[in-house]
Amino acid sequence: MIKEKKLSRRDLILDAGKVGIGAVGAAGLLNFIPKPAMAKEAQQLPWPYEKLDPEEVGKIAYDGWYKAFCSYGVATGLLTPLQKKIGEPYTLLPIEGLRLGEGGLVGWGTLCGSLLGATVAVGFIAPYDAGKQIMNEMLQWYSDTQLPIYKPANPKATVAVQTTSNSPLCHLSVGKWCQKAGKSLGSPERKDRCARLTADVAMKTAMLLNDWKDGKFKSTLKHPSAIYGITAQHNCNECHPNKIPDVIK
Repeated sequence: MIKEKKLSRRDLILDAGKVGIGAVGAAGLLNFIPKPAMAKEAQQLPWPYEKLDPEEVGKIAYDGWYKAFCSYGVATGLLTPLQKKIGEPYTLLPIEGLRLGEGGLVGWGTLCGSLLGATVAVGFIAPYDAGKQIMNEMLQWYSDTQLPIYKPANPKATVAVQTTSNSPLCHLSVGKWCQKAGKSLGSPERKDRCARLTADVAMKTAMLLNDWKDGKFKSTLKHPSAIYGITAQHNCNECHPNKIPDVIK
């Protein structure tokens, strides 16, 4: 009767050496053996971080928008360079899973998908408390800044108009721009506007992460829930002044 023998990774390498494939062949064999330790490593947050070049991040994010829109674009801009710099666990992450963030989550106009992509990336990179403050800064910056700023080397359309959204919501951000620019949602100009904004968000996030890495990141911003006693944004009255939920204090 032939007894089955369970082989360890070490046994496989040793057996490979015995049949003459040598050290090089044995090392190559490792690529075909499951690495459960890597899966465990991927579950341990935060992941290692090396400072990013914001210009590189912006270009990747801009191009990424035209592949799978805003959420994917920002995540690609931030995480692809880390996949090259660090490898695992970043290479274990399928960034395509963020495609559904487009249009404020599949066209519902809620949180701008670029901010969703940034949130996911920061969640892997920074410790929880630092990540919360980085994203708090990002939401405020997005709301207060005239966007887009980014100027691609090879733009797909001419974008001459900037707007301030006063909100992190896709509906307000896109709507105000379309109104001021006199362009429709499906116009080439609006599409390039959002691609540029995607680059802006990715670049600003990279800058904040770089400051955090250098120990320079500081924030005094309060979260809206600490100010209003309810999860909120700062300009609810613009859309529904008479329908804001009452807060129990």
